[in-house]
Amino acid sequence: MKYIIIAAVIVLGLGGLILMSPKSDSSNSAPSLSIQSVQKDVAAGGQLIDVRTAAEYAAGHIDGAINLPVEAIQAGAMPAVAKTKPVYVYCHSGNRSAQATLVLKAAGYRYITDLGAISHVQSIGGIIKK
Repeated sequence: MKYIIIAAVIVLGLGGLILMSPKSDSSNSAPSLSIQSVQKDVAAGGQLIDVRTAAEYAAGHIDGAINLPVEAIQAGAMPAVAKTKPVYVYCHSGNRSAQATLVLKAAGYRYITDLGAISHVQSIGGIIKK
């Protein structure tokens, strides 16, 4: 009887660990992609948005990006793109792009990809333009 109880505790414990293991959730993060796929979506009517300040954008931004600061998005300014088109957002560290992603999703934009930090966009092939 003692061994049955110990075996049951072990099985339940392992089952709990399996059920509680972290799942990959890519809903707010960029999947593995290249700048070419982003550019292809932009050419088909999507948008690449730099959500940093105008001064940060002017100092250097990813080629092809428009500037729409997160503060403006939070105040109600929305991208001039259909809500059914892909929208990619990035910022300096990933914090503001995450905030912008939440607001845009709540506003009904269906295909938002948070690219995170500008350094990540560079790592997938994005070129800085001044």
